[in-house]
Amino acid sequence: MSGIDELDGVRRLLAEPPGPSSEASEKAFGMLADEMSGGRRVRAPGARRRMRSRWPLGLGAGLVTVGAAATVAVVATGQGAPEPPKAPSGVDLNKQAVLAAAAKAELMPTGKYWYTDQIHGLSYIVRPKTGAYAIVGAHSETFEWTGAKTGTGEAFFGRDLPARPPTPKDEALWRKAGSPSKFRVWSNDHYSTYDRRSTPWKADHPDAKGGGSWFHAGGDIAVKDLQNLPTDPERLAARFLDRASPLELRKKALERQAESMRRAPVPGDPKRRAERARGIEKLQSKIAEIGAQIAKEPDGSRAKVLNAERLMMDLPLPPAVRAGLMRALAAQPGVRAIGPVVDGLGRRGTALAAADTTTEVTGELGDPAAEQGSYTSHQEIIFDPATGELLGSRSVLTRPGGAYRSQAPGFVIDYWLVRSSGWTDARPKPPAKLPF
Repeated sequence: MSGIDELDGVRRLLAEPPGPSSEASEKAFGMLADEMSGGRRVRAPGARRRMRSRWPLGLGAGLVTVGAAATVAVVATGQGAPEPPKAPSGVDLNKQAVLAAAAKAELMPTGKYWYTDQIHGLSYIVRPKTGAYAIVGAHSETFEWTGAKTGTGEAFFGRDLPARPPTPKDEALWRKAGSPSKFRVWSNDHYSTYDRRSTPWKADHPDAKGGGSWFHAGGDIAVKDLQNLPTDPERLAARFLDRASPLELRKKALERQAESMRRAPVPGDPKRRAERARGIEKLQSKIAEIGAQIAKEPDGSRAKVLNAERLMMDLPLPPAVRAGLMRALAAQPGVRAIGPVVDGLGRRGTALAAADTTTEVTGELGDPAAEQGSYTSHQEIIFDPATGELLGSRSVLTRPGGAYRSQAPGFVIDYWLVRSSGWTDARPKPPAKLPF
């Protein structure tokens, strides 16, 4: 069955209305070509470009302490979602729903400016004598817009969001503890304090002459680069998904370092020889540790989900490219569809999940005893089933343990939410209203 026939079958299966006419689709792609024309602009030395983790200068701790710590964001994960419709025998309705969303993504409109409004949150366990509860801290919102053509401008904004108990149960326990306005929690390798205040939007060096390219993976991507991306799922997978994971890259770097140390001339000083031997032994131990982590997820599905999420969040991918990437991800080994979910903003979506991975938190970085132990989680990427737009990405607890030993499966770890994004003909402005 061809891709078009398959997606037509999905529409019938889900009893969806027919998609836009061929004339409407052709017009949408024509708009994309018109509005996204133009060449690469050359940036002056030292010029900065911000997206996602490149926070505006001067913002509070909530925007600058985000890291790869074993911390948790508590969000509902599908509770109260409607039961999926019954499907014919042998049909994976969950994955078909993602494919249907991909079909709709092909028809997203374009405009003169691309904008994206994103929220990042982590949650922590606060443990007063009155009862442990969760709070979302390191809470931030960023807003960026970029003109489709060079010279139409670009700007990046950021603000801190209030730390807060995320569920009614947590709020009740927070009130029982006296409704504190500040929360001191363990984050990364130190204690951080988050409070209930928000900060105003702060612009970070807006460029009235900018536009025409977007920042991703350490460099600028020009409109012509986006226009030249393939739409075929297999070619997209080969380019963006079938790449080494961060763990594999780290392992290879350590292997090169160890080999360089072994080939270096042997020091004449016995103490220096012993130091070199200990250094090589330490590197080998770290290489073995990373190798064991890689062995737990041989298909690298978590990294693939994260790669796809970063592409969709960072770049205004042409509609057909976005749809092809969704189909490519759905076909990856270890990636499975998990059906209806609810994100942190209460929006219903359809999601793909990577294979489970286990994280071990030791006292190596000074972690308190309450934070130590192992837990298992998986990475999810969520789409709007009505439009195919990306709603966000999150890590979800599947086996409690460590700092989360008291939490139930479904606890969310390190989430990004796309509050809104898309093309518009009017110059975008950050929303005044807080998202929560």
